[in-house]
Amino acid sequence: METLDGISTGRIDRLFAGIEAFVDPAFDGWTRTVFSPSYRAERSWMTEEFILAGLEGVRVDDFGNIVGILPGRYSDAKPIVIGSHTDTVERGGRFDGIVGVLGALEVAQRIKESGSVLNRPLMVIDFFGEEANPFGLTCLGSRALAGSLTVTDLERVSPEGKRLGDAMQSFGLDPSRAVSGKHPAQGSWHAYLELHIEQSSTLDQTGCNIGVVSAIAGIKRLVGRYMGQYDHAGGARMKTRKDALLAAASSALALHEFACGSPEYAVATTTHIDSLQLAQNVVPGRSELRAELRSTDSAWFGAIEKDLALRLSMRAAEFGCELDVEWFLDNEITHTDATLQETIAAASTSLGLTWTAVPSGATHDSVHMTGIAPMGMIFIPSIDGRSHCPEEFTPKKRHTQRHCGTRKKRPSGR
Repeated sequence: METLDGISTGRIDRLFAGIEAFVDPAFDGWTRTVFSPSYRAERSWMTEEFILAGLEGVRVDDFGNIVGILPGRYSDAKPIVIGSHTDTVERGGRFDGIVGVLGALEVAQRIKESGSVLNRPLMVIDFFGEEANPFGLTCLGSRALAGSLTVTDLERVSPEGKRLGDAMQSFGLDPSRAVSGKHPAQGSWHAYLELHIEQSSTLDQTGCNIGVVSAIAGIKRLVGRYMGQYDHAGGARMKTRKDALLAAASSALALHEFACGSPEYAVATTTHIDSLQLAQNVVPGRSELRAELRSTDSAWFGAIEKDLALRLSMRAAEFGCELDVEWFLDNEITHTDATLQETIAAASTSLGLTWTAVPSGATHDSVHMTGIAPMGMIFIPSIDGRSHCPEEFTPKKRHTQRHCGTRKKRPSGR
């Protein structure tokens, strides 16, 4: 059987082939969205794979997560926890999250096969429903495990009018237990580690094998509502119009310029602009813009609401419109543990792997684990930085380019 640094590639290939059987055929790529039949079937298969990997006490917890334990020498020691998620976005890729769960199973199985016994238990988790869903709330399982899922969240309604709580119940979960179940106390785990593809191009461009994640970006989202004046598209002269759609479009450019001007990592994405009417002979008098901003720069992130609202209001005023902005915080900037950063970097170097410190622009289950344990993340390259698409790909064998050193950049807790 082919091996790669002592790891059975045949077993890894089997796991990937197995999970790829559980997809929605109505979409290209790999689609396994939360609450879907394909996700339900995959979770049954995954539970069996947890058992085959030698994990004990395999179960679905109160929060929908699949959990298994590799016992350690001291059963009362705080566990090391590793894992990720196996749901996908529509038309998603075959590695996002999945590599973290299948990799965790391989780690557990290799430890067991080697005859080694860790001093601590090793817990493996496949978190429930990490990706975006019609209810507008990500990381359902990790959020619930951390005690951050609320009764109010259960009342969230999809565009089809279904409650999140009802969707959970139809999926075989008890929503009341999801918000009131027993949560791990702060400090009850020794550490949490998550392996993931980078979902950006730094590692692919530099040729580095490993990304030592320094921080996970904070996310703020906004809805901008522009109030102008409806008018006849043929009669209203250009200089007298109060075109709310133009105000929103100009604001989208302002969002782009605002993020480009950040001194550190920051991105802004306008996700939706709506004129709120369909008639082609009417100057839009109302419009709505939806956008999100992400950054690991705490000063920039903290000033977003004040600075950007001023810029957007100025753009609206240029078109004679008023603007009301509503803000939503998805998550604050989350820093990984400095000691774990150093440990990941040292382990990479000892294995002959090149590494560099990188931020994560994407949210992960790791964000919610910081309230339970020190948290670290390991990134591997994604070709061309592609993710959330069928083209997402990471090769099994590493290829190091000459311009990526073994200690490209010293990791830092901040």
